[in-house]
Amino acid sequence: MDFSLSSEQQVLVELADRLGREVFAPKAARWDRNHEYPHENVEVLRQAGLLGMTIPRRFGGQERPLIDVALVIEQIARYCGVTARIVVETNVGALGCIMAYGSEAQQRETARRILEEGDKPVIAMTEPEAGTDLTALRTTAVEQDDHYVIHGTKHWITGGGIARTNFVFARIVDRGGRDQGIGGILVDKGTPGFRFGRVEDAMGLRGIPETELIFENCRVPKENLVPADPRDRFKKLMNGYNAQRIGASCVALGIARGAHELAVDYMQQRTSGGRKLADYQGLRWMAAHGEARLQAARLLIHRAACNARHLPNNVMLPDMEEASIAKVFTAHNAFDVVSESLQMFGAAGYSRDLPLERMLRDVRMFQIGGGTSQAQLNMIARCIFPDAGRP
Repeated sequence: MDFSLSSEQQVLVELADRLGREVFAPKAARWDRNHEYPHENVEVLRQAGLLGMTIPRRFGGQERPLIDVALVIEQIARYCGVTARIVVETNVGALGCIMAYGSEAQQRETARRILEEGDKPVIAMTEPEAGTDLTALRTTAVEQDDHYVIHGTKHWITGGGIARTNFVFARIVDRGGRDQGIGGILVDKGTPGFRFGRVEDAMGLRGIPETELIFENCRVPKENLVPADPRDRFKKLMNGYNAQRIGASCVALGIARGAHELAVDYMQQRTSGGRKLADYQGLRWMAAHGEARLQAARLLIHRAACNARHLPNNVMLPDMEEASIAKVFTAHNAFDVVSESLQMFGAAGYSRDLPLERMLRDVRMFQIGGGTSQAQLNMIARCIFPDAGRP
């Protein structure tokens, strides 16, 4: 098995690295400090062809495999986690669900918005009483004539208020009042009956708002439902979310790698007791352990990305077990690597004069968002013990 990058992939990595280092890194603290969405970075990404890389060529995209997206996300996250998350949301997540299971019109319009407008589709799943247990969601989309009428509240929705395209998970109810299971409904920003509520004062990744979405008698055309066929609808949508977990893992890995590289450079410059920090065995072992964890996480991510299978419309989505293993391992180890990297700097690392404290706050999210680590472990356990009772 050859783990080396192709020449085309190497060019892609170098492009992402150059943009991250020269364009995104200098303003990363600004987005965090001001809770400001980096619109200017979005346009840079769009011009560079890093938005919608997975979109099929027939819709104007590059139809790149998931591994190419993973490479780009990791590079950019070394410099700015917020910008890396935008790359995730414009290549997988809601986009993957729409491209795999949506109609031709839905696919074409979603692709156009990303490629031409830099739109970052929102995937609205979480509710006050339905987070890890998504089957408990209360938002409903009730069929009435040629529309669905949506009622409910979502919260902690990443990018809420920014995106034009909102992919809302709701319980579908037909005209006879029968529950048709959970589906996705496309709701445009500005649709009557759809408004934004509280914006969370999040711990990290504060350049992308975490927002409450409120639906009160919100009417959308029936053709906005994804997928239209009710058979295995919820299962299909959750399969589409596996790629989101790979994207999240890549952001965590990139942030940890950036922190680790800062610490390694510092260890070779800083002296204590007449010796460089890099000369002390205990610190050398900390760095070596961090490097091993980063490389192991990368291999798990790349395995899941490379093994992604083709679904309808040539959409490539990873296996659930492989995606969950990659996420739970990467999330925990990335946090530990950033924490130990901060430790290398002593008091300076604890200061906001350096990016380490921001990186620590940013990376902590990935043990929660996109499915908690405990939920991932339960999913992995179900693969190991398929016939056992579920907790």
